[in-house]
Amino acid sequence: MAEPGRRLVLGGAAALGSALALGGTAAAGRALAAAGGAGPPVRPLALTHATLVAAPGVEPPQPGMTVVIRAGRIAAVGRSAELPAPPDARVMDLRGRYVIPGLIDSRTDGDCGDFPPVGRGVTTFAGPGSAPLDGPPALRPESVTVRDAAAARRAVRRAGEGGAAFVRVHPRLSREAYLAVADEARKRQLPYAGHCPNTMQLAEASDAGQRIVEHLHALLLAASTREEEVRHGLARITVGSDPYRDWLRQIHRLEWTAVRSYYPDRADRLLDRLAANGTRITPALAAHGEPRGPDAAYLRGIHEHRLHLVAELHRRGVPVLAGSARGGDLHEELELLADGAGLGAAAALRAATVEPARALGLAGADGTAWNAGTVAPGRAADLVVLAPGADPLRDVKAVRRIDAVVVRGRLFESGSTRTASPRPPR
Repeated sequence: MAEPGRRLVLGGAAALGSALALGGTAAAGRALAAAGGAGPPVRPLALTHATLVAAPGVEPPQPGMTVVIRAGRIAAVGRSAELPAPPDARVMDLRGRYVIPGLIDSRTDGDCGDFPPVGRGVTTFAGPGSAPLDGPPALRPESVTVRDAAAARRAVRRAGEGGAAFVRVHPRLSREAYLAVADEARKRQLPYAGHCPNTMQLAEASDAGQRIVEHLHALLLAASTREEEVRHGLARITVGSDPYRDWLRQIHRLEWTAVRSYYPDRADRLLDRLAANGTRITPALAAHGEPRGPDAAYLRGIHEHRLHLVAELHRRGVPVLAGSARGGDLHEELELLADGAGLGAAAALRAATVEPARALGLAGADGTAWNAGTVAPGRAADLVVLAPGADPLRDVKAVRRIDAVVVRGRLFESGSTRTASPRPPR
């Protein structure tokens, strides 16, 4: 358990990049208090007879398992028939229930003051990131407007000095400013993530070192045989009193051009390059909502193409991360990945556990030992206990049926697990 008074940013909150895990740099007490669980250290906890999905999409489920939790960490994992619960532990018999790792929301545009929605099983966010760096006029009121390379370098330095875990980049950065961000961030070992700016090709951003790219705009446009025409269109985008909506409306029209000129071989070459560079994509499918209005028909066409691109990302080995929309629900994104894009439940859960743990610097140096995102001895005790009969590998919607969540060893209950006795017989 993090020391009292410290804020838990995403269950263990870590930065983008293995060298920048934040684990202890932001306090945990406020988040736990918001969830109703702040207080003195808790007694050890033993979850027994559970079906454990320790590493979704990587390892098969294991029935009849016990997870022992002590001091905010996972102390032991083993078969219930062989691993006794500690005498001082509270024991919860979870027969008929699945236990999965706490979910990780990879969205990079959240307010660094946000707290994980523990009740939905989310125990980790990406962040805290810097204010978005954007070109003039910026798309969001909270953005820092960066006009040239010198301003970009200053913004990166300020982000690092201010304790940001990573630098956020937004669509209207100039090419000169973006490359300065990449260079300055690299010198300072400060990762950067977010949008691929309109002035950059996705392959160039990947080559420059952007390891997480949010949204599919850049990928969709880059896979078109009419990319040169599309890029000229990007350069002509102007915005008015509502910059983000103005930009998005014009981007959608360029995306529709790209959808109608999609070239699979071109997409495959790009995806192979992203995979080789270790670039991750956060599609943010749920961010676009239900198409409405006079443009609804072609917006639905763009949505279907996004789903196809996510399937292609998965097929070509480009890691996909699950990120919620602003104020949205990570479960909706998981369902779009699993059912809409056809990745299946296990791969969708992997996008909210194993893959973001690697991307956010929660993995060990060898890439196999995670501090979060998996269930193993020594890892942070961030877990989700699902309701009886809720099989998350059969239907990802089962992840909505939550009985309890463990955040750094502290238990938040809802549902039938409240009836567990303090120490039932094994």
